[in-house]
Amino acid sequence: MTATNKVGIFAVVFGAAYAVIYVISTEVNLPLLTYHPATGDIGLLYQPPGRGPAMYWYGWMLTSLIGASALALIATVVPEPWLQRTLIFGAAGAVLYLAVYTLALAVYEHASVELQFLENRWWSVAVAAAAAAAVSLLVPARWAQRLWPGWAWVVPLGAIAVLTYYLTPYFTR
Repeated sequence: MTATNKVGIFAVVFGAAYAVIYVISTEVNLPLLTYHPATGDIGLLYQPPGRGPAMYWYGWMLTSLIGASALALIATVVPEPWLQRTLIFGAAGAVLYLAVYTLALAVYEHASVELQFLENRWWSVAVAAAAAAAVSLLVPARWAQRLWPGWAWVVPLGAIAVLTYYLTPYFTR
């Protein structure tokens, strides 16, 4: 993708960023607004359920829209080699986080001693981010140029896989 194609850069970065921000928003519960359907009220940021359930989905979508738009606008002015490295970092990070956290939970469930720290996602995020940074720095520049548009689907796919894993209990009750 050429640096002159700002619309293409915006679209690719927006798609990847939206998926990742949405997963983070749902997992950490960062809605920009909360809708209370029983009363018809809309409140800013997270609000606990009142008389009936609270709907955070609209807020998560708005959080993702604003965050992804901001990142995509920034990406249109950043040099393309940086974008290529960032996409490699994001793709590797999404795949590595999924692998590391899944492995951590498998070890936690089958360990004969109590390894409570393995349940915490933050150390999995740190390990995945460090490994993704190493991968993005070690990939030769000519590979990064060839991988830029073709691997853009990996980040949203990884984000959807993580979201599916997190939401499975809601659909299997």
